[in-house]
Amino acid sequence: MPSIASISPARSADPLSRRARALKHSVSSQLRCAQAVVSIVACVVVSSVLAQPGQYPAKPVRIIVPFAAGGPVDAVGRTIGQRLTEALGQPVLIDNRGGAGGSIGMEAMVRAAPDGYTLGVGSLGSLVLSPAIDPKLRYDPIKDVTPIASVAVTHYVLAVHPSVPAKSVQDLLRIAREKKGRLNYGSSGVGSISHLIAEALQSSTTGVELVHIAYKGTAPAITALMSGEIDLAFMPLPSAEQPGKAGRLRLLAATGNARAEGAKNLPTLIEAGVKVHPVEGSYGLVGPAGMAREIVTRVNVLVNAGLKSPEFRQRLEQQGFEAVAQNSPEDYARQIKADLEVFGRVVKRAGIKPEV
Repeated sequence: MPSIASISPARSADPLSRRARALKHSVSSQLRCAQAVVSIVACVVVSSVLAQPGQYPAKPVRIIVPFAAGGPVDAVGRTIGQRLTEALGQPVLIDNRGGAGGSIGMEAMVRAAPDGYTLGVGSLGSLVLSPAIDPKLRYDPIKDVTPIASVAVTHYVLAVHPSVPAKSVQDLLRIAREKKGRLNYGSSGVGSISHLIAEALQSSTTGVELVHIAYKGTAPAITALMSGEIDLAFMPLPSAEQPGKAGRLRLLAATGNARAEGAKNLPTLIEAGVKVHPVEGSYGLVGPAGMAREIVTRVNVLVNAGLKSPEFRQRLEQQGFEAVAQNSPEDYARQIKADLEVFGRVVKRAGIKPEV
């Protein structure tokens, strides 16, 4: 039996040594965790500082255009983008996300962080018509969108083929009553602005029933009207202006709240005696829900400054738009809500369903 003196000192100290090493490892792990927490907090603080309205923008801003390049929504988006690039001192990048009547791009916009670095171009189609027609749409234009500023409008006009003996809106309504169900109108597609304006006209006037013929776009509908294939149509003023001057179409009225700058001689439908909600192809700047009020106000002020600028207004006018007057985010929100209520009723009354 070995003596006490022959037992190894290293072995006798082993349990204590293990506890010391374990304690050291635990302290080291806690220090690493603490350092990681400090790093995370630092990142959050830096991000928070960068996102503060006073620091906005600290990086490029993206504007999602929910339609393909080259169309009217894209034109408005690029004009706004150029204005904000100059005013904010940061690049404003245009991101075209077309498809499904603007709903794909608008959904991408509302799902983005509400930090002011992702904005979108709202239009009557994506903010009003698509939501009114499609109950399964995956965004709510009231709850999921922050209106920032209305920017531009495109006026629509009521045009007839010269073979239709109507010199005024009341003439046309009289003829429509006499030929109940025999006059037809063209549109740029089911659920389009041109379709719903005509449906609103019918629902607001007694005894008027028109036959709808849908085309795949504005250009084919205008061609059909000029050839006499259809009797009448509501179409954008820039598309109807030249055929009207050439006598290939007869323009009877504009659909807006006030006479169009480019057609002061045309009365509005309301002036012509039709009790119908004023309609314009409207375009504006929006963001995701939950944006800081300071950022919304700052961008609104910059857009409104542009709307007072002759250069900015000229850019819009050269592309067939009319710049709106200065407006607040609340003004734009009220406009969207009013249009939703009106077209919601029109869609329901006409039984319009989303195309599959």
